[in-house]
Order: sequence, then C-alpha cells, then structure tokens
Amino acid sequence: MVKRLREKFVIVTMILMLSVFGVIGITSKIYFDYWSDQDILSIIEVISESGLFVQESEINSELLLEGLTEEEPITGIVVDSEGNIISSKTIGATSTDKGIADSTIDKMISAPNSKHKLDGYIFSKRQVGNGNTLIVAISSSINEGSSIRLISKLILLALAVVLLAILTFYLSRFVTLPAEEALAREKRFISDASHELKTPLGAISVNAQALELRGEDSIYVKNIISETGRMNRLIERLLTLSRLEEGALLEKKDFSLSDVVQEMVLTYESIAFEKGKELSSTIEDGIDFNGSADEIRQLLAILLDNAIKNSSDHGQIELKCYRKNNIFIEVKNDGRGISQEDIGHIFERFYTTDQSRNSSSFGLGLAIAKELTERHGGSISAESEPGKETRFIIKL
Repeated sequence: MVKRLREKFVIVTMILMLSVFGVIGITSKIYFDYWSDQDILSIIEVISESGLFVQESEINSELLLEGLTEEEPITGIVVDSEGNIISSKTIGATSTDKGIADSTIDKMISAPNSKHKLDGYIFSKRQVGNGNTLIVAISSSINEGSSIRLISKLILLALAVVLLAILTFYLSRFVTLPAEEALAREKRFISDASHELKTPLGAISVNAQALELRGEDSIYVKNIISETGRMNRLIERLLTLSRLEEGALLEKKDFSLSDVVQEMVLTYESIAFEKGKELSSTIEDGIDFNGSADEIRQLLAILLDNAIKNSSDHGQIELKCYRKNNIFIEVKNDGRGISQEDIGHIFERFYTTDQSRNSSSFGLGLAIAKELTERHGGSISAESEPGKETRFIIKL
C-alpha cells in the first residue's frame, strides 16, 4: 500500500511538473518566434528604407548583408499600381534559388499593412513613388537555426525532468513515512488485538458448550456459542489479512490448478445443495500453475461462499476455469447484484454493501481475495447487473 502511495505521489508530482514545463515551453516558443520574427522584420524595414532595391547603391550590399544572407537570400521587388513587376533583385541568392512565386507576390500586395508573414516569408512593403510598391522579403526559415537551439534547450530540460523524477521518487519516502508508520501501527494493533482476543473468546466458547452439554438448553447459551463462533471467524480473517499485508513468504510449487478447482467445486456443491441452490462448473483439463495450492483454495472458498450467500433462493452459481493466453477463473451468481456505487469499493477492508450490512458479512473476504490474487501476480475484478447477476473474474 505504501509503495502504491509513493508511486501515486511521484506520478501526480511529475504530471504537475510536466504540465507547468509544457505550458512554459509552449509559451516560450510562441514568444521566442514572435520576437524573432519582429527582429527580422525590423531589419528588412531598415533595408527597405535604405534605397538599396530602388536605386544603384555605391556600397557593397553583398558585404554589408553578408551575415544575414549567408543563411537565406533577401529579395526586393518593385511592382507598379497594377501589380506588374518593374524590377527584382536578390542578395545572397544561390544557383538553386527559385525566387518568390508570383501568387505569393500578389498576396503580399493585397495583404493589409498589419500583415508581415505569409507563405513562409517575412516581408515588408512601402510606397516608393509613382504609385509603385517595394516589397522586401526573406524566408521565415532563417529562424530555424534559432529553433534548433531552442529544441536543444528543451531536450536538456527533458533530461532535467527525468533527473527530477528520480529525485522525487527518493524524496517521496520522507513524505510517505508518516503514513507508512501509521499503517504499520494499525497492522500491529490488529494483529496484537486479534491474538489477545482469541484466548477469552475461546474460554467463553468452551464454557458455553459445557453448559449446553450439561443440559442447559437455553436460547441464551445458543446465542453465546453462535456469537463467539462469529467473532472467532472475524479474528481469523483479521489475522489472515494482517499476515498477507505484511508480505508473508509465499511458498510456490507446481500443481494442477484444474484439480484444485474441481476439488473446491465438489466441496461447495454439497453446501449449495443444502441451501437449495445449484453449483455448476466448466473446468478445462490440464491447467498447471506455480503458486500456493492452499492459498488458491482459500481464494476459491471466499468467492464460492460469497456467491452462495448472495445468490437468489434456488439460485444458480456457475464457475469457469480456462486458459486463454492467461488463466481465468470466473464465479458467477444470480441475485440482487451490486450497485455501480458499491462495485468500486467491494475489495476494500470492512466495506459492506447495503444488502449485506445486516448479514454475517465482515467486509473482509473480498479484501483477502484481492491480496491472495495479487500475491500470485494476478488481478481480480467484478462485474454486476443490479437485479440480475454478479461475476468475479480472476486473471492469473
């Protein structure tokens, strides 16, 4: 339980951290790209106003813009009022440069003045006289180098998150230590109290039986014997659960699961018959398993006893054992079923449904069944249709 608590603590902490880092990373990327585009736009606006693309320049423009154009060429295009290209000049062009498509130029001309990014280009446009328009553009991929640097930072951040996850896991021990100590105290109390109660209950039971043998055929004596027997069963289940939760050594051996299941069915067939109910089974032959045969018997006893108690009068109980990739054991009974509100809690200790609160149920049987199943590396689940049937499924 403490291990699961630590795992949940680490998972929740890491989800929160990743969410925060994710929001920060996405926000930073958007912010970085926006201001990077604005920096490029400022440069091409300065170039546009310098007159470099509308008149002969006496300066060496290639040398002046060498640092900027070594990654992507800058293109200056002058168009008339009808959209015809008057002149076009590219600085830093390579032999593979195909220039800006006419359709993109048309979009740039018709774009509002607030628009500065289009079809993979960052561009600036201004009027240069005689109704002509100068468009200066550069490919937005010029920011890719900066993006790669940002990705490298994100990779480093991811590595930092991994290291932080490992650190969180080790620190989680200190967070869960009080809970671990409280659970240990609870287990010791249950175990010690159960052992201490066994002696006086045993004495009460022996004395009540002695009175009964002496002819004291009283309803009070019978009630004492009945209630001490019930308390003894409760104590035995508490001790069993305490032993399982403390991780009692599991002695594994190879055995025939088919034979063990068949043995338990034969035992409970007579119990079901006495209560006017029918237990049927379908057991696949030749299923072997490595584990504790006694604990599997105990597991099956809990489920079969539960099915008989909760089935309807003259009800039907069905057990199936088969292999399909994994080994499955199903126990189904008709009856009132379990509500959806209860079905998520039935494997918790001392949890009882409304219809079983006035019965002899302690709310421990299914908790023990869950511990026994998990000790064998399996899982147990329940399905129910209220008013129809309930099915418990063990996967080993």
